[in-house]
Amino acid sequence: MGNKLDILNDYQVAEKKAAELSNVCAKLHDGDRTQHLQSAYDEKLRSVELQRDNLGVILEAIDAAED
Repeated sequence: MGNKLDILNDYQVAEKKAAELSNVCAKLHDGDRTQHLQSAYDEKLRSVELQRDNLGVILEAIDAAED
């Protein structure tokens, strides 16, 4: 596991990627795209959100340990 700054950077990258994927998913659901494409992007979004959430838990634990 990396240090706090590495984890924070990874969290911020995951948060940005989740926002971008969320926008793509919203556009796909509004358009006439195939269900397969929508499902693929929804799965990518869930994966990135899970990664972001896990990194958030690690950051909270680090903050609690520092207090």
